[in-house]
Amino acid sequence: MITKTKTDIRIKRKDWEKMKDNPLFNETVELLEDLTDLKNAKLIKGKDLTLRQYLKNRELRDNN
Repeated sequence: MITKTKTDIRIKRKDWEKMKDNPLFNETVELLEDLTDLKNAKLIKGKDLTLRQYLKNRELRDNN
């Protein structure tokens, strides 16, 4: 279920997880998660990460 207000859109966790598992929505969900991470990261000063640390935190594979 999606709940919309003037300032927020909320999606139940169960529905979010279903969308992550669905190939049609997976890329969109990942993009939204990345945008949220970027917004949060811009608020933190002095805690730079290396690329490897970032990939590990996001549970992504490092090809190097």
